[in-house]
Amino acid sequence: MLNLIINAIINGILLGGVYALLAIGLNLLFGVLKLIHLAYGQFVMIGLYILYVLVVNAGLPFWAAAIITIIVTGILGIIVHILIVQPLLDAPRLNQLLALAGLIIVFENLSMVIWGADYRNIQMSLPVVAVGGFYIRMSYLIAFIGGLITLGLLYLFLYKTYLGLSIRAISQDLEGVELMGVNPKVNFYVTMAAGGILTGIVAVFFAPIYAVHPHFGSSFTILAFIIVVLGGMGNLLGGFISAFIMGVVTSVAAFLTTSEIADIIAMLIFIGVMLVRPQGIMGIREAR
Repeated sequence: MLNLIINAIINGILLGGVYALLAIGLNLLFGVLKLIHLAYGQFVMIGLYILYVLVVNAGLPFWAAAIITIIVTGILGIIVHILIVQPLLDAPRLNQLLALAGLIIVFENLSMVIWGADYRNIQMSLPVVAVGGFYIRMSYLIAFIGGLITLGLLYLFLYKTYLGLSIRAISQDLEGVELMGVNPKVNFYVTMAAGGILTGIVAVFFAPIYAVHPHFGSSFTILAFIIVVLGGMGNLLGGFISAFIMGVVTSVAAFLTTSEIADIIAMLIFIGVMLVRPQGIMGIREAR
């Protein structure tokens, strides 16, 4: 029994790496643009559909389809910024939320019209690997390693490049950055493109794990928001830590009970943390 619980913890940690990748883009968008991207999960859904079409219908190799998918989702992020986000940057927060909520309906119904309500997935046979008496799903392991590599590259971009440093500076003090001669509009475009690229990468790593359908994105948008809020809105490290917490909790709880009860337990933990520490694990309490 103990070995099975440890095995669930290991798989939960691997799943947490994927969750961290899912939440990091949402956190980045909030930190820089102060944008609550309600349609973030739908971007992942669109990425999965694009990947499915390129591999199954067009017959492209998975690696080629993955590159194209990441590029397309990055471009989609820029298009959404131009058409929806940028005109509403100075509008009340409610207007932004309603516009992006409308985008959810557009994406979901468009997917329904094009692909129908059926579940679609790319047939990939990945083994379960036995390591020291523990069983690890290769799909989780690949996603975990890929997620850590992506997060490492994102860290280098944000902390070691001029553009990345300016993006971080904007998230801390927009007016001060403007006085230093930095054009925030360029950084906003780059941030939205980065957010779109990250959803494409998530879609690539999700492809061996999940089947996609028109309402696929909603649950992952909620999950990403929970991780982001639990870690502290705009805090990338906090989101990273809370992603592993959610991964382990859901994995172990699902093993001991059912997946439905596991979701309930995860939500109760989230609510409990919010009652005790509303700003999140690593968030900063705002002065009243």
